[in-house]
Amino acid sequence: MKNMRGKLYSVGIGPGDPELLTLKAVRLLKECDVVALPKGDTDVMTAKNIVNQVVDLDKKEQLIIYMPMTKDMAVMDKAHQEGADAEGKNVVFITLGCPTVYATCIYVHKLVLKAGYDAELVAGVTSICAVAAKLNVSLCERAEPLIVLPGSYKEASKLLDGPGNKVLMKSASEIARVRDELKERGV
Repeated sequence: MKNMRGKLYSVGIGPGDPELLTLKAVRLLKECDVVALPKGDTDVMTAKNIVNQVVDLDKKEQLIIYMPMTKDMAVMDKAHQEGADAEGKNVVFITLGCPTVYATCIYVHKLVLKAGYDAELVAGVTSICAVAAKLNVSLCERAEPLIVLPGSYKEASKLLDGPGNKVLMKSASEIARVRDELKERGV
């Protein structure tokens, strides 16, 4: 029986290759009432273009959710609340990569749960795993630690000196600074 209150599924769609969508992601996208599409600070909706290669989203009701790329908490909170206000239908909120790794959809997910509605996270292939596989290398072996850091935050660089293999994600806005800092460290 269908849940009359609806449910939010935050679904990871992987790093960009439509063949890396999970079977569960494809099933939910086919079954859902509404597809929520993240829209960043540009008009390009990369996630929609990826999914459209597997499921025709134009046949679905679509909800555009603005996800500003900012560190201004007030701006982010407002956008997240607007995204959480869609209720009563089964909604799949697609997100690049996995909703559990630096994904903006997690804030909408938490607000929906806090409001007493059903929500579920559906794992997707992360970019870090996809890149390692493409390069034919392991991210870590045996007892090697793996540390994932948000490269766009200057505080993350303090953790670069510790043991283990490091992955810097979300570095685009700070890529020049991150590159220069890594060169200074001889990495």
